[in-house]
Amino acid sequence: MRRAILVALGIGAVITSAAALGIGNPSVPVQHPSAQDEISRARIQSAAREAHRDAIEARYREVRSQCDSLGGARRDHCLIKAHAFRGRALLEAHAPYTRN
Repeated sequence: MRRAILVALGIGAVITSAAALGIGNPSVPVQHPSAQDEISRARIQSAAREAHRDAIEARYREVRSQCDSLGGARRDHCLIKAHAFRGRALLEAHAPYTRN
């Protein structure tokens, strides 16, 4: 009888411990609505940043293609201007995304 009581108490302790630890219960992390908002905001911001960069790169390629018809120093000067445009545009595009 003592042995049966001891086994029953032991099994009860193991079961309640397992339940307290969540063993056997697959738990799915619950995301709060604010976390979802933050994730979607970050995705939208990233997509906007990529679209802006793509527009800058397209304009850079267009200006640079115009330089191909030139020759010598005029071509070099045109390439420098195109590269400077791209650098300025990327810096200006980056400014709204920086935090102070």
